[in-house]
Amino acid sequence: MAKLISLRPERIAVSVVLLAWVVLALSAPWQAIADDTSRPVSWALLTWGWLSWTTVGASLLVPSPMSLTIVRIVVPLSVVVSLVASQPIAVFCSVVALIVCASSVFVDAMVQGGAYGDEKRFALRTPLPYVVPAVLAWAIYTTSLVGGSLLLAAQQYVIGAILIALGLFLSRTIPKRLHRLARRWLVLVPVGVVVHDHLVLHETIMAPSAKIMSVVRAPDVGEAADLTGGTFGDRLTITLTEADKVVMSAITAKTLGTTEALHVKMFCIAPRRLTAALSAITQ
Repeated sequence: MAKLISLRPERIAVSVVLLAWVVLALSAPWQAIADDTSRPVSWALLTWGWLSWTTVGASLLVPSPMSLTIVRIVVPLSVVVSLVASQPIAVFCSVVALIVCASSVFVDAMVQGGAYGDEKRFALRTPLPYVVPAVLAWAIYTTSLVGGSLLLAAQQYVIGAILIALGLFLSRTIPKRLHRLARRWLVLVPVGVVVHDHLVLHETIMAPSAKIMSVVRAPDVGEAADLTGGTFGDRLTITLTEADKVVMSAITAKTLGTTEALHVKMFCIAPRRLTAALSAITQ
């Protein structure tokens, strides 16, 4: 069961998005677009609009990594719909929701919602090499499903059927891959720290407190193993008392030009809220 959000910044972030989402429903930009279309297209627009709104609303009420993935997929669509409808209030609310949903505080609130027991999760920054492919995959996936259904409703059967078929085919892979970006975090548990990141790692790293020599903020990788996946800016460098085995994903090993299994004594990770993570570890 998802845990309640206990920290004030996280609660505020989710509440702001929820408020913006409620106001968006009152303006209902998809309704404005539907009013200017044929009945079949209108029904398709209304179905997508209210289904998407309800899904995000439920996700905000029950924070979890899966909820984060749903929000990331649907909220950008609300911006597009609001712009097409040319409704200032809807544009404002959808943009506010998009900006807050992209914030580190909101992301941490969502991933913490799925924590088990006495865990504190800090989401990791998305590796830069994955940002553009993720955006392109989202655009192709959502366009094929939504656009295809609207074209079918508009009796553009050939193109609509092709897009729907593409969307259904992509449904087997794209949601899972986008969800993987939401399941990357540093976990603080009573006995130590855990790095859960199956995008960069093949196996989770578990470092007991007794084996952690130091955790410091560093501006670069230095001599440590880079487990950030490719990010700029400061990161946390964790030094162990003795070398431990780290098994990286195939793509990470290929990118770094190393074998998948390494024995490392120092490694770097990049939490989105680096200062908060460092404070929580060292307190």
